[in-house]
Amino acid sequence: MASVQSEKPNPTAAFRQPSSNIGKTFRVRGVPRSWSEDDLQSFLEDKACSEPNIGSLANEVHGRTKTATLTFQHNSSQLQEILTVKKLKIPLHLLSKKPTRAANLVFDYDFSGITTLYAPPPQDHRVDLLAISGLGGHAFGSFKERSGEHMWLRDALPYDITGEDGDKPGVPISRIMIHGYESSLQDCDSFQNLEDIGTSFHSSLRSMAIAGSFRPIILVAHSLGGLIVKETLISLSNSDDEEDQKLLRAVYGIAFFGVPHDGMDIQSLISIVGNGPNRFLLESIGNHGSQILSIYQREFPKTLGGQGESKVICFYETLKSPTAKKDETDKWKMTGPVAVLVSKSSATHCRPWENGQQYICAINRTHSEMVKFSSEDSEYEKVLGRLQSLVREAGKVQEAREALVAQKRM
Repeated sequence: MASVQSEKPNPTAAFRQPSSNIGKTFRVRGVPRSWSEDDLQSFLEDKACSEPNIGSLANEVHGRTKTATLTFQHNSSQLQEILTVKKLKIPLHLLSKKPTRAANLVFDYDFSGITTLYAPPPQDHRVDLLAISGLGGHAFGSFKERSGEHMWLRDALPYDITGEDGDKPGVPISRIMIHGYESSLQDCDSFQNLEDIGTSFHSSLRSMAIAGSFRPIILVAHSLGGLIVKETLISLSNSDDEEDQKLLRAVYGIAFFGVPHDGMDIQSLISIVGNGPNRFLLESIGNHGSQILSIYQREFPKTLGGQGESKVICFYETLKSPTAKKDETDKWKMTGPVAVLVSKSSATHCRPWENGQQYICAINRTHSEMVKFSSEDSEYEKVLGRLQSLVREAGKVQEAREALVAQKRM
C-alpha cells in the first residue's frame, strides 16, 4: 500500500486553491512525435503563461505520439482553464503534416494505463521495464521520493541500465514504463476485483505486443501490483492466443516489492473502506487464508517455465508502517499504531526454488517507502544491482526461447 493519500487530488478543490496545481506532476499526452522538449516548453509557456518543468518526453507504446511528465512553476488563469478542460488544441501550422484527426495535448494526473517515461532510440532499445504500483497508490507518485521531486524510474534508472562492453557501453538501453489503475480505498465507488484489474493490465501488455516494438520484459511490482502481475501471467499462460504467447515468452524477470503472496495486515484498512464496494478486493488480499491467493500460489510457478528459464526477486520491508487512523477533522491519515503490513515470509513466499539470498533482498523502509528512493540512495543501489542482473540475463534467455519456438515450427 502506498498511502491513503496519493498524487490524485480532489478535482474540485484543485481549482478553489490556485497554488495546488504548482508542484503537482501532470501527464501530457498527444505531443507530436516531431516535437522536442524545447518545442513543448515554448508552446506551453505561450498558452498557459506558466513555465513548465519537463521531467520526461518519450514516444508512447502505440507509436503515434509522445507523452510528457511535467510540473508548473506558477499558476495563471490560463493554466487553470487548460487544466479544467484538460485539453489544449494544437494549431495546424505547428504540426509537421496535416493530421488525420484533431490534434490536442491531453492533461491528466491519474496516469491510468501505460505511460512511457523513457524510450531509447530504436537501435539502442534492448529491454522493457514496466512498473505497477500498489494498493491505494499512484502510478507515478508511488515511486517518487517523499517530499521531493526525484522519481527514480524516470530520473535515475534509464541512465543506470546501460549496455555492456561491446554492446552500447554506457548507452541507455531500457524503455521505462509505468501502469496506472484505480486502487483508492476511501470513498471509492469501484467494485473491481483482482481479475478485473488484471484484465486491464493484460490489455496494456497486449498494446505493446500489437505495436510490435517490445523487447524482453522486466516487471517491477509493488504490493497489490504484484498480485495483478501474477493474475495476468496466469491468464497469459492459459491462453492459446498468439499475441499472449509472445508476451509470455518476452517476460523474463520480476522484481516484487512487498507483495503479499500469503496476505497482508488489512485490519486498519478495513475501517477505511467500511462496507464500500471495494471491500471484497481488500479482503481478498488479507492474511486469513484467502482463496484467490492460494490459487495464485499454486498456478503462478507454472507460468514462466521451470528453474533457470526466468527469475523472480522478492524485496521485503524491515520497518514497521503506521496504520490508518482518523484525525481531529475525521479524515483518515496514516498516523495510527505501527505494524508489519507484509511480513518477510509473505513477501518472499513466491516460487519454491527461489528461496536463497540471491532471490530475496531486505529494504530498510516501511511498506509504502520501500519503492521511494532519493538521489544517491543506498537502498536504491541494492535495487539497481538486482535489476541490472535481470537485464543482463534477460537477453540471453529470450534468444534461447525464440530459437526453441522456431525449432518447433520447423
